[in-house]
Amino acid sequence: MFKLRRISLFLFAVSFILFSGCAEEEELERETLEPSPLPVTAAVVRVDVLYEVITSTGRVSSRRTQSLTAQIQGEIVQAPDYAGEEFSEGAVIFRVASGQHASNLSAANSEYRNAEALYQFEIDNYRGEITDGVRSMLRQTTGLESASASLSSARTQYGNSAVAAGFNGVISDVTAQEGMTVYPGSPLGTLVDPWSLQVEVDLDERQLAQCAPGLKAFVIIPSLNDTVLVGEVRSVSPVVDPGYRSGTVVVDVPHVPNLRPGATARAEIVVAEHEGSLVIPEQAVLIRDDRPMVFRVVDGHADWVYVTLGPAGRGFVAITENLAEGETVITSGHYSLAHDAPVAVVN
Repeated sequence: MFKLRRISLFLFAVSFILFSGCAEEEELERETLEPSPLPVTAAVVRVDVLYEVITSTGRVSSRRTQSLTAQIQGEIVQAPDYAGEEFSEGAVIFRVASGQHASNLSAANSEYRNAEALYQFEIDNYRGEITDGVRSMLRQTTGLESASASLSSARTQYGNSAVAAGFNGVISDVTAQEGMTVYPGSPLGTLVDPWSLQVEVDLDERQLAQCAPGLKAFVIIPSLNDTVLVGEVRSVSPVVDPGYRSGTVVVDVPHVPNLRPGATARAEIVVAEHEGSLVIPEQAVLIRDDRPMVFRVVDGHADWVYVTLGPAGRGFVAITENLAEGETVITSGHYSLAHDAPVAVVN
């Protein structure tokens, strides 16, 4: 009896060991068969305004530019010290010295004063009623009329020696320095208004037909870390360049610090707005079996869903079927995914 009990205990111990080993082996096999989750990035499906846009790259420019040129021959006696110097409207930027014009102005001033004194003497001593006709006659006979015209001409010529700013701005380049001899028409420099800016882009004739003044535009500035400015189309070229089959569109943009004329800009001109659209990032959409589809994230797994696409723009696309607001769709790491594959969202 005792011997039989020992045999029973022995058999129980062996069975327990075998069962435990099998259980551990099954657990290990299960762990081996379950792949590790694949890291992916994802976005939440949301309702928003979708903007259909025309995109083109162009340059920032100033709305106001003044080419500064010499009006008379002479030597430059005043010039800006450096490009970037600011000038107020009316301030003298360049001055050209001309002794002949200064001499002419002095002579014209003297002639005018003499004629004015003689005219006043004749008026004071005139016997009779002084009418407008009498005044005009005396201006002619005393030489005051011709002296006035000569003085005006001399002042204009002398004034041309000063090249002044037509608006508040900065010098963008200086092509003439003090001591240089210049002639009428010689370029001296350029004044720009850095606070009134615009972006000029060229669009092909089909895109041009969709544009009109007043349309909203998003302008991205790469040199300012892709800063996005909201502007407005100010003008659309009325003609198409026959060589390039394109035309220019000008977009007004607000001034921001460090935005300079000449900077590269990417304009996205809004041609249609769709309120209340169900939108997802465009990179979430893949094409499988010639049909658009996305992967939803459901309980840590990728769920393959075919979708119907609506309008697209600015990196987003509208979805009209098979997705709901608040669901999560995979945006990267999904090109080689299979349905029901385990995933881990890492963004």
